[in-house]
Order: sequence, then C-alpha cells, then structure tokens
Amino acid sequence: MLNRYSLFAAIITMVGATYTYTYADDKPATPPPAKIETLFQHARYGHTMLSPDGKKLATAARVGKRFGLIVIDLDTNKTTPVAGFSDADITWFTWINDHRIVFSIIDMHVGLADQLGGGLYAVEADGSIMRTIMPTIEAQANSGAYVGKYQWDDYLDHYKGTDDIVVGEQYIDEFGVQKGFNPIRINTRKLTRTSEGVGLKGRVTDIVTDWTGMPRTAEAIDGDGNAAIWYRAPGQDNWAKLTESSTSYDKDLIEPVGFAPDGSLNMVASQADRNTRALFAYDPAKRAIGKLLYEDSDGGANMGDPLYDKTDGHLLGVHTNSDAPRIKWIDADWAKLQDSVDAALPGNVNDLQGDVHGRVLVRSYSEREPGRYYLYDAKTHKLQEELALRPDIDPEQLAETKILHYKTRDGLRLMAYLTLPPGREAKKLPLIVLPHGGPYLRDEWGFNPEVQFLATRGYAVVQPQFRGSTGFGSRLFTEGWKTWGLAMQDDLTDAVKGLADADLIDAKRVCIMGASYGGYAALMGVVKDPDQYRCAIAFAAVSDIDLMFTAYGSDFSSSLWADFGMKMLVGDPAKLKDQLAATSPARQAARIKAPVLLVHATDDHRVPLEHGLVMRNALAAAHKVYEWHEITDEAHGLMKEENRYAYYHWVEDFLAKYNPSDVTHTN
Repeated sequence: MLNRYSLFAAIITMVGATYTYTYADDKPATPPPAKIETLFQHARYGHTMLSPDGKKLATAARVGKRFGLIVIDLDTNKTTPVAGFSDADITWFTWINDHRIVFSIIDMHVGLADQLGGGLYAVEADGSIMRTIMPTIEAQANSGAYVGKYQWDDYLDHYKGTDDIVVGEQYIDEFGVQKGFNPIRINTRKLTRTSEGVGLKGRVTDIVTDWTGMPRTAEAIDGDGNAAIWYRAPGQDNWAKLTESSTSYDKDLIEPVGFAPDGSLNMVASQADRNTRALFAYDPAKRAIGKLLYEDSDGGANMGDPLYDKTDGHLLGVHTNSDAPRIKWIDADWAKLQDSVDAALPGNVNDLQGDVHGRVLVRSYSEREPGRYYLYDAKTHKLQEELALRPDIDPEQLAETKILHYKTRDGLRLMAYLTLPPGREAKKLPLIVLPHGGPYLRDEWGFNPEVQFLATRGYAVVQPQFRGSTGFGSRLFTEGWKTWGLAMQDDLTDAVKGLADADLIDAKRVCIMGASYGGYAALMGVVKDPDQYRCAIAFAAVSDIDLMFTAYGSDFSSSLWADFGMKMLVGDPAKLKDQLAATSPARQAARIKAPVLLVHATDDHRVPLEHGLVMRNALAAAHKVYEWHEITDEAHGLMKEENRYAYYHWVEDFLAKYNPSDVTHTN
C-alpha cells in the first residue's frame, strides 16, 4: 500500500488540440534512450479488477517466471494465491459474482504459434472449487477429441445472482477458421450446458446481453452475406428477426448495444443519416428507432460502448475517444468523482470501476505512464495507489505525445499523434512515419513501447489516422474503401509534408515503418513515393493483395471476411485486377530506391510467410538493398520477450545505418 491522495475539484484538459512546441533557452538535458529490454519485457502485473461488492481486488501478477491469479481482501489486507500453473500464465479473468472468477491462460514463454489455445476455467476467490470449463486446444488434441473452443473475450457475460456464464462456442472448420458461434449458458460449478441460440439462423457473429446477463440480441450472417439482427423479448425463449441488410457495413443497420432497466427497450447505436454514431432507444415491437439518448457534442468521433448500472441497468455514461479515451458520464455522481480523480491525477486517462458510493478502482495511464492502479474510498475520500504495472519504466525518460491536425491534398482534415524526442529542439528532426495495422482500426492515445523506443532514439514519430481508420465516423471510414496504396497512402505522405513545411522535421531524413497493413503501407511508401523515404521497415506485411484471397493457410482466404467484407473494402481481384497489381508492393519492387528491412514470422496465419518470401524474392530480382529475418514459432505478432528484443535490435541497427539520428547508438 503506497501513497494516499486527497481529491480536490479541478478539471484539466488532458490532450491538447493543434499545438505549438516551445522551448526555454535552457533546454532540459536529453535523457538516455530507454532500454529495449525494459520497454518490451512483459509487465509485472496484468489485468486487475474489483469484485462486484468492492470487498476484494484480483490481479494477474508475475510470481517467479509465471503469471498467477491473486486476490486481496481489502478489509483485512490478506493476499491469497488463487490459481497458477507451472507451464502457463493467467493474464485475463473476470468476476462473475462476488466470490467466483472465470479466467483463461496463455504461455508467455513460447511464441504465438505454440499457444495452448486459451482454455476457460472457474475458481472461487479463496482458490477452491476449480473447474475446467473448456480445456485448451492442446489438451483436446492430446485427448484425441476436438470439442471446439469458447470465445470469451468479446462474448462472455454472467447471469446476475448465479454462477452461470454465457459464452460463444465457436464453429471452426478443418482449416481452423472461425465460422461463427453458438451462445451457450454454462454453470461454472456443475458444468451443465444450455444453448441460448435455439431458433437463430445463420452464423452468429455477435450477441448482446441485458443487465441480468441474458442474451437478448444476436447478429447472424447467412451464406449470401446478409446480416440480420435477432431479438428475444424479456422472459421469452424464441428469437425474432428485427432487421436484415445485404451487408454488415450498411450504415442504416441498427447496432444493439444495451437495454433499458425494464428490459423492454433496446438501446441502439445508429448512424442513420449522420456521420458518427449516436445512442437511441429502440422499439422492437414497432421495429422503429425512438428518442435520442446520447450524441457526442463535438461530432469528431464515434461514441463507444455505453455503461450500465449493474444493479438496475440504468445508463451511466458512454465511452468516447476523439483524441484520447474518456467516459462522458450521464450519472451526476460518477461525473463528479471523475472530475475529482482527474484533478488528483492530472494528465492521465483515469478509468473508473466499482461503486461510486463505496470503493472505486482507478486505472491511471498516459503516453509516458504504462499504468497504475489506485483505490478510491468514498467514505474517506482518499485515493490510494495499489500497484504499478511496469515499475521499471521511468516516465521522465520518455516522450510526450500530442495531437496534430492536418489537411490532405484533397482537402480532408485528419488527426495524427505526434511524439517528439525528449529534450530536443523541435526543428529539423529525423522522422519515422508509423501507420497502424488493420487498416480498419485506429491508434489509441496512451503508452506505446514502440513509439517510445523510436522517440528516445532521437526520432519524431507521426501516427496519421488515415482514411479507412475507424472511430472517426462513417465518412472517413468509407473514404478508405478500395484505396489501398492510393489515397490511403497519400494521407501518410501528406502528414510528412505538413511537418516539413512547419520545419519540425527534416524531409530528407524520413523512414516509414509498420506491421501488418502498416507494413504494407511501409512497402507502398517506398514504391509510391521513392524519393520521400530513406528506408522502410515492414513486419508481417501484406506484399500482394491477391495473396490475401488465395494464400494457403491464411485465416482470411477462407473466411466470411474474404467472401464479403474484403471485396467491398479492399477490392475484388476479378474486377480491379490492374489496380490491385499496381498497389501490390511485390509487383512494383523495381520502383523502390530505399533499403528495406523485412521481418516475417514463420507461422503467421493472418499474413502468411508467403507474403514475405514473395517480397524478398522481388527485391532480390530487382537488385534492391534489403535485409531479411524470419522468426520461428511466432504468428501475427511477437509473444516471446527474446523475439521482441531481437526484432527491435534489428530495427535499431537498421535505422542507425540508413537514417541515423544524433542519439548515440545503444548497441
């Protein structure tokens, strides 16, 4: 138990809008580069959560070489090791009531390709009555019987007042591709099972439960790609189809997100004729959208998920994320507490969970602070620090991230995150362009070890939220359809031009780096704008768009996403043959002038190794300068610490060779 803080009422602005950097005559001393092994090691603590009654705190903690589940009785300060494995790590869990916890496992000492397959387990908070709800894939294979697996991260909820949970039991084909799921109710003590999906037609891809944990809506896709929303009235067993659309990307398709306290009104986020989502009441009997419940006043980003009171289901607030994640509280008590916590922990995102009139768990983090957990006691009005996720990291050694707005060549206004190296004048800096993966995702404001790795080595880092990024409204998202290597790529180069025009960066010292789609964008950057970039670094990069549809072993190539969504968002190879060839880096390698660092994992099933080999061979045939590394036993990412360390040492060496900064090379 560490420091205590009195809360006071003051409100600060966390992340600025368009900004100007200024420096005093006596600039701060440049801190030494943060060590790779410090930035990319696994945290000391993982997921942390308060029990529903606020009496216990559970955390995934590193004990020796493994992560186990620990519960702290907050009234007695007694710490109990609840569950742990000698050959696996517990990194995710959830309370399903005041005394019972459900968790899954992973092995953080092997690569992503060699994972156990998750499993699902339940245990009492005192460590008793342990149950295996679903064995790991490895255990199933060893037993000679494959019985499927549960998808608990997005589709697990619990039935109020019981030991029961609802999970999605996946349908997986012979290639290991997930083809939808069936909602199943399971008692975590007796392991009895009851289907909640009787009567649903199509491949279920999402469910929404009410505040009691009962599944009430489901989205399902049929064999022709038609997306339907199904509804089940309170106390009923039968499902009825509410709406149907020819595509799940139809902006008029309602999106169930929760329910009113009486269970009769389905609250939906709908775009309808607007750019960003808003929250409406919905009348299932009339099949009609009702009154507006919430919309973001600034209109800059989609609202996220709403939060509901666990005791009666009334609406508490809504997640938002225009520049940084926040909760717009509708409940006055929660809004007042948020203001007080933000004043006590200024400059941070402060997530709240618990009972506003009892104990509240605060997760506080920033771009320089990986995360600390605090407990707030409503009776004493004190805030007490409980644990730091990564105590070895010194925030004073790291760089600040700001918000940049810029216009593209065709007049689109975009947002980017800009991180400048600490202790250096914001002028003529070398730059790394870091496009996110997906690409139908977005970057998040907060601690990013890769960004800090680059910034503390003397580089400015820009992360443009290019067209096609999600979270900023339907117009920006749809502007990115079928523009891989075209307008999406121009958005990145336009960010570089804006920074160069402002004299923040040296336009002759720019590299582009990314993973997955970001790796594709790095390769296309040196194809499309060969005189702009001095080098490219691509990890797990798509190199040929056609391979996304045809590569053997890809979880894309035989999925619903390939059949429907990918043709709409990326392009149909049968209809856009010339465009997709012109925007596939492996087919345009002759245009590349800059050195390329290619890294690919041997067991990547999202972007198979074939992409990397095709690109490597194309660079070799064109007599280009490149470096190639294969990483064994990893998939679409890096789990093992030693693999992370190796990758970033390769990056560090490559940048020092082809786009050096004025920071001393750390190797």
